[in-house]
Amino acid sequence: YPETGTLHQDRLYTGQSYFLAGSKGSDYENFGIGILDDDAVVFAVNTNSGQVDAIRWIKGARNLLIGTAAGELVGSGSQTGPITPTNVQIDAQTTYGSNDVPPIKISNAVLFLTRSSKRLREYVYAYESDQWVAPDLLLLADHLTRDAGIVSMAIQREPDWRIWAVREDGLLLCCTYLRDQQVVAWSHHVTGRLQDRSDGKFEAVAVIPPPDGAREQVWVIVNRTINGATKRYVESLADSIA
Repeated sequence: YPETGTLHQDRLYTGQSYFLAGSKGSDYENFGIGILDDDAVVFAVNTNSGQVDAIRWIKGARNLLIGTAAGELVGSGSQTGPITPTNVQIDAQTTYGSNDVPPIKISNAVLFLTRSSKRLREYVYAYESDQWVAPDLLLLADHLTRDAGIVSMAIQREPDWRIWAVREDGLLLCCTYLRDQQVVAWSHHVTGRLQDRSDGKFEAVAVIPPPDGAREQVWVIVNRTINGATKRYVESLADSIA
């Protein structure tokens, strides 16, 4: 069964183990393979070095971006055409490796967690070097993930671009992300006792638009201890915080 998926060049791509499958063009439920340009495509992902690794995520952007347990790759067709059953090329780009937390796509960049879950990298095309690179967005704030990795992420676009991430010990991280202004600024939020957070821990985060569409709301699942009993609540952050 597919473990990840994305839309790219009017095909539905799914990933399982180290195989990728793309549907027929404009027919997302049809995976009938053939040799015509709009037939479905199936191919293995490898680095042309004899090594194959499990696919962790795939995202459609400038090219078909692929994250595996050992590195990041790019899938493409020829320079003048899309991927087809007889025209597909897989090129290795970086070698950081990914874990199972779903990445975030922002324009033509993909933000993904490395295998340790303690590094958030920005997979983006660099025109000056004509290749894909993955700088570390936590380079100047690595103390925030030194003792605990990230288990959940979401992106907020309004009123400002913010990356929200839940740490495995229950801390909530926030990154103001304004890439065109070169702004990547991290902060953290706690709930419950400040000393040990034993009565309140964040477990997951999601971002949804409100009915009026004025701004996007940040929602979290919080594990709380109430009168000695463990309870989970679905809560939203106040606009003054989010």
